[in-house]
Amino acid sequence: MPCRAIGGLLIKRPPFVGLKKWLKGSEARLRSIPPKRRALTILLIGIVFLGSLIILDRMAIRPYLDDALGPTPDVPYYRDRTETVLHGGWLYRDIYCESPPLIVYFMLPPELLGGQDWMYEMYFSAFTILTAIVLYLGLRKWDDFNAFIVGILFIFLPYGTIESTFGVQDESIVVLLFIVPLLLAIHDRFRVSALAIAVGFWTKIFNLLFYPILLMKTKSWRERSIHLGIIAVVSAIVVAPFLIVVPTEFISFPSYYFLGGGSGPTGGISIWDFLSMGGLRIPGIVLLLMTAISFLLAIWYAHKKRLGFWEGTLVVLIAVLIFYPRTAMGYFILPITLLLAWAVEDLRIAVRSFIIYLPFFGSLAFSKNNILGTPPIDVPWGWICGLTLTLIGTYLLVDTVRISLKKTSFIARNERKQRGS
Repeated sequence: MPCRAIGGLLIKRPPFVGLKKWLKGSEARLRSIPPKRRALTILLIGIVFLGSLIILDRMAIRPYLDDALGPTPDVPYYRDRTETVLHGGWLYRDIYCESPPLIVYFMLPPELLGGQDWMYEMYFSAFTILTAIVLYLGLRKWDDFNAFIVGILFIFLPYGTIESTFGVQDESIVVLLFIVPLLLAIHDRFRVSALAIAVGFWTKIFNLLFYPILLMKTKSWRERSIHLGIIAVVSAIVVAPFLIVVPTEFISFPSYYFLGGGSGPTGGISIWDFLSMGGLRIPGIVLLLMTAISFLLAIWYAHKKRLGFWEGTLVVLIAVLIFYPRTAMGYFILPITLLLAWAVEDLRIAVRSFIIYLPFFGSLAFSKNNILGTPPIDVPWGWICGLTLTLIGTYLLVDTVRISLKKTSFIARNERKQRGS
C-alpha cells in the first residue's frame, strides 16, 4: 500500500483528496521555515492562538462558564497564598496549603502584576508557549522538523490551552517542570536532570514520577548516589525554613496526596470518584494500595522491556493516572505530551491525542468537583454517564499508548542511528 509523508505524518489512503492536498501544502510551508526561525514561529503561533482564547474568554465566554460551573475555583487560592507570602506570612501556618511550597512562589509574578484572572491566564499561557519551545529545542537534535511539529502540536493540545485559559489552572507550570528533566536525561545530562526533578517535586509531587526511570537507566551506584545527593541538597534548601518555623504544619501538607483532606479519598474525574457518587465507596487505603501496586508494576514492565526514558515514563504515567483516585483533568497533559513523539509520524495517534480530550471533558458535566459542589448536569444517573465517559477516555488513552509502544518514535530511531555511527 503506498504511503506518503505529510508534515511528518504517514498517511495511507487519505479519505479526501482535499485533505491530502491541504496537508501536503502545509508540509511545504512548514518545511520552508528555516530552523533558526522555528522557535520564533512557535512563539508567534502561541501568542496569537492563546491570546485569542484569552480575549474570547474575557469578552464572551466567562459569564456562561461562571453561571454553569461557578467562578474559577483555584484563582482565589492563588491570590490568598501569594498575598500571604508577599505580606511576610508563612505557608501552612498562616494559610492552609495542600501543595508543595514552590508552586506558590511560581505564582508570585501574576499576583505582583495585579492578580486579576486574565493575568493568571496570560501567565499560564506563557508557560504553555515556553514548554512548546523547550520541546522543540530539546528534541531538534534527533529531527529538527519533527521536533518543530511537536512544538506546534503542543500549542494546540486542549489539555493545556483550555486549562491555561478558560480553566485558569497551573498545569502548564507542572508539565514544563516534568518535561525539562526528561529532556535533560535523554541528552545524558543526568545530574542536572536530578536537580530539575527535585525542583519539580517541590512544585508538584507528581513530578517525582520520572525519577524511578532515571534511577533504572543510571548504570553505576556511585552515580545514583550522586543523584540522590543532589535531590537531598535541593530538598534541604527548600524545606529547611519551613521545618524550622512551621514544622508541624509543614509535614502535614502531603496528606492531601495520600487522600487526606478534601471531601473524601476520591476527586477530580477519576473512575473511583464517579463510583463513589454512585454509592460504591472504596476505602482510601485500598485505593492507595492499588495505585502503589500499579506504579511498581509499571516500573517493572519498563525495566523488563528495556524501555527508553521517553517510553518508560509514559508507561509509569499511565499506570498512576488510571488508578490514582484524585486524577484531575489537567494531569492528562503529561502522557499526551509524550505521545506527540509518535503523533508527528502517525496520523492516527495524532488524531487520538486530541479527541481523547472529549470524553474526559464531557465527564466534567457530571462531576461534583467544582466550586458549586454539584454537577452541572445533576441527575440521579449522572454518575453513570460520567463513569462511562471516563472509561471511554481511559480506554482510548491506554490503547493509544499500546499502539505507540509498538512503534519506534523519531527520538529513539534517530538516537540509535547517531550512536551507531
